[in-house]
Amino acid sequence: MSSRQDLAEHIRRLRSDLLQRSDQWENASLEGYLEAMAAWIEAAPHWYGNRVEEMPAEAEWAYFAQALSAAVVYE
Repeated sequence: MSSRQDLAEHIRRLRSDLLQRSDQWENASLEGYLEAMAAWIEAAPHWYGNRVEEMPAEAEWAYFAQALSAAVVYE
């Protein structure tokens, strides 16, 4: 992922996958998906550590948080 557009396209692919294969998603409801995302974010240091990768910078997390909040009311 190297750009905002890459992220937007990734999210659209996730949505499309959900619409086509929701029976294969562990967290197909918005409530479950958001809870799983929060749990993964909390566990991310371990995930990145196991992959021997560095976690993204704090500024990137702030941008993502703003995007999640804005989508509540954005048309």
